[in-house]
Amino acid sequence: MLVKSAFVTLFAYALAAVVSAGGTNDTLASPHAQRSNGVPVVKRMERLHLPRAESLNLRFPYNQKTMRGVSLGGWLAIEDFITPSVYASTGDDRVIDEWSFGKYVDHDKAVSILRNHFDTFITEDDFAEIASYGLNHVRIPFPYWGVKTYPGDPYVKVNQLAKLRQAARWAAKYNLKVIIELHTVPGGANPFDHGGHKGHMNWLGNADNEGRTLEILNALASEFSQSQYSAVSAISLVNEPIGDTDEIRRFYQRGYNTVRGAEGSGDLLVVIGDGFVNPANNDYWRNKMQPPKYQGVAVDTHVYRLFDDGSIALTQDERISYYCAFKSSFADANKYIWSMVGEWSPVFTDCAPGLNGRNTGARYDGSYPGSTRRGSCKNRTGNANNFSAGFIANLRKNWAAQADAYESGLGWIMWTWKTEGHNADDWSYRAGVRHGWIPRDPTDRSFSC
Repeated sequence: MLVKSAFVTLFAYALAAVVSAGGTNDTLASPHAQRSNGVPVVKRMERLHLPRAESLNLRFPYNQKTMRGVSLGGWLAIEDFITPSVYASTGDDRVIDEWSFGKYVDHDKAVSILRNHFDTFITEDDFAEIASYGLNHVRIPFPYWGVKTYPGDPYVKVNQLAKLRQAARWAAKYNLKVIIELHTVPGGANPFDHGGHKGHMNWLGNADNEGRTLEILNALASEFSQSQYSAVSAISLVNEPIGDTDEIRRFYQRGYNTVRGAEGSGDLLVVIGDGFVNPANNDYWRNKMQPPKYQGVAVDTHVYRLFDDGSIALTQDERISYYCAFKSSFADANKYIWSMVGEWSPVFTDCAPGLNGRNTGARYDGSYPGSTRRGSCKNRTGNANNFSAGFIANLRKNWAAQADAYESGLGWIMWTWKTEGHNADDWSYRAGVRHGWIPRDPTDRSFSC
């Protein structure tokens, strides 16, 4: 989900192989399953505009109606800074991700913790409230082990899939569309804790793990293409993959064919992650995955300016300039391939406890290894009742600038809907509306680029 650091940090991880995967052979019960600072540097080359040739009757009129939504982060795929009680309730400091949660926690205890979390963190009331704020999409990060585990996997498969089905029904009731986002893949697409196993990735180029990912995608597409799940409008193939962009694209071609090969899936948008090659400031994606061979495809980029010392050091004016530069560049990119911002936030510090990993510090206050202190984290995260008027004003302007800029493409999905127990209200869309830095009507903005 979150882009947890700049590329310097990305490659500080050893590309260690994941412990082979394990567990059950459960499958979906589907009736037809086979089974820096400153503004961005814009690098462009002149190309002919390719014909759109979008002939699919998609479940949402993408590129005609603006997508505005939130992710249900930390619900079915756990993130410590969003729901810290999940890992804290284990009483084991070795638990830092879902791999270690499954490995070190007694199975019955783990199942009990997860069932309680799934039942209480997101309920029908959340969908009703999301709709009342004028949003039209929810993005649901989903772990592959919610469908199936593989030999060696310690991951805990409980009722994640049943909850996803329930979410689709709630969304339909409140006229919301759902993007099902495969947030973890066998082997790990990135080395972040939200990828399943921190410090490990062995997905790209691994035939077994890529094949298993296609199996999961086929199961999800076969299930949620059915008319009873009409609220599901898109499937996102893999979250934040790291590696050779051409190799990532070749997987996307296979993933696209897998989704389209499922009966009835022709009306689903297929979302591909940008592989950290943002279409708004790099022309790589402009002639890739194009009609008529590939239809109903959108490239998803994630925009954060807080996971490296340079971003933390930006002034408020520099941040706004950075965000606003995207307004014209996303509009330009969208002429070639549909472009969306599937994760972003008005947050400008990394102070939220657990954001950089469980029991890991923050760059802003210098407690993160190797970082340079910029100030105190006191009242820069946590309970919004303690935020100063100036801090809220900065959040408000950061939110408005980004919402305005990103609507020049297909639209946006903010990260995230809510956090547990005021752990990080600055990251919460719901808290933002309740405390005034996000407007109840997302088109009623105090600032535009």
